[in-house]
Amino acid sequence: MAANTRCAFLIVSAGLTGAAAAEPVIAISKDGRTVVQVLPSETDNCGWTTETGVSLETTAGWTLNLRRQVGVVRVADLNGNGLPDLFVGCYQSSASPPYTDWYDMIFYNTGNPAAPFGAAPSWIASDQIHTGDAQLGDINGDGFLDVVAISGGFSFSPPRIYFGAAGGPSTSPGWLSTPPRAGWATGGLLFDVDNDGDLDLFTTNQGVSGAVPSDAWRAMYLHRNHDGVLETSPSWQSEEVSIQNTAAAIDYDGDGFLDVAVSKWVNFESGIYRNIGGNLETTMVWGVGTTGTDRGVAAGDVDGDGDTDLAFYIGSTGTRLYDNDGGVLTPVYTSNPPFRGAQEIALVDIDNDGDLDLVEVHFSDGRTHVYLNTSGVLSTAPDWTFDAPEVGNAIEIADVNGDGAPDLIVGYSGNISVRIFFGIPRVCRADLTGSSDPNDPAYGVPDGQIDIADFFYYLDQFVAGNLAVADLTGSSDPNDPAYGVPDGQIDIADFFYYLDLFVQGCP
Repeated sequence: MAANTRCAFLIVSAGLTGAAAAEPVIAISKDGRTVVQVLPSETDNCGWTTETGVSLETTAGWTLNLRRQVGVVRVADLNGNGLPDLFVGCYQSSASPPYTDWYDMIFYNTGNPAAPFGAAPSWIASDQIHTGDAQLGDINGDGFLDVVAISGGFSFSPPRIYFGAAGGPSTSPGWLSTPPRAGWATGGLLFDVDNDGDLDLFTTNQGVSGAVPSDAWRAMYLHRNHDGVLETSPSWQSEEVSIQNTAAAIDYDGDGFLDVAVSKWVNFESGIYRNIGGNLETTMVWGVGTTGTDRGVAAGDVDGDGDTDLAFYIGSTGTRLYDNDGGVLTPVYTSNPPFRGAQEIALVDIDNDGDLDLVEVHFSDGRTHVYLNTSGVLSTAPDWTFDAPEVGNAIEIADVNGDGAPDLIVGYSGNISVRIFFGIPRVCRADLTGSSDPNDPAYGVPDGQIDIADFFYYLDQFVAGNLAVADLTGSSDPNDPAYGVPDGQIDIADFFYYLDLFVQGCP
């Protein structure tokens, strides 16, 4: 049984909370490729952690109690007041019971750490358009963040941009893509392909099933940015037509230009499109070697060796991490969740310890998992899990309440459509006292800063044999699992461990 388990069991006779008992709940993924009947589980609404080092609450600190199908959640300061805001993109499907609202929304930050966002959106798009992904960035160089909504659905709505302004973006789009062939855009990537200082837009795409297989296939597109003006018709497209879902920027070969890694669906191989001097090749330079149900890609230096590693969610196995050694990619890790059906993945420092961890959100079972990074190695089994009654669609990691700890934002399809799990701020272990005077009420009480009083306080507790304060580690070897873990005794390793903490200062 997992440690630190906190569950509020939810048992209903059919699916999501609020659905009629006799009415089955059918959920459909944002790309329309996965259909499930949502069934109750004894662990619904349950969050648990198997490691004390996971600095996330296991119950949501904020929820969006609006029944929506949320395809994407993104966080950035969109109204220019210095606080991170929440963009929520919604999608349309033929789910049952039907959804009647799929307007995109923005929740402006209230500045209240306990409740950073209100119950109702501050901004609502003027039109109802299927949004499966979104990217935030200053496209036109005016200093305001723009919202690039990656639109699609069965109506083939093209990607659009809500341009930013003082006080927030316009509710009406000021730019629409005109691809060479109408299609369903599934994912977007904003990055500087040619190193000219502005953001270009890459999209993954698909069609729908028709009389011939190619009706379901589309090319990938690149819209170049020319001095703040994004071309509406893409000037680059892949040679391959296929079904893709996500993309990530990675300079895998270290030449200073960002390449593009793309995750693809059944019968198509995920891989990398190389960028040579600002121009993407139209065919892949490297592939994963299989053609499974891949969905999700992320890039980052997991092992801290200076090369950017690459992760794909491989449907038949789990999230597979490829170690990058000078441009040579080698599989070194595969996650092992209890059920495989990820919708998005991310490599991010979720516990604020300086290395990249892995986060997955699963569509079919509604679970979100965190795998911690220890000395450059990811846990195989999840260290933190939340099992939602709804299906899971989207993740974002950002500090929304300003306490310095990353928070986890998850988007769902259901009555609760967004949950925020607040991060737990890291404790500064070297900060022990606010005074060197034993008679001062501040003596032995951390004061948020490190000074010589803290050192002498530790030295006193070390000499006195106070296990509660002086026992800090079971090893002097940073590579030993016992390093930084109290072992019930005080020795010279504890002293030198504290000395290291004192020199490093607070995180």
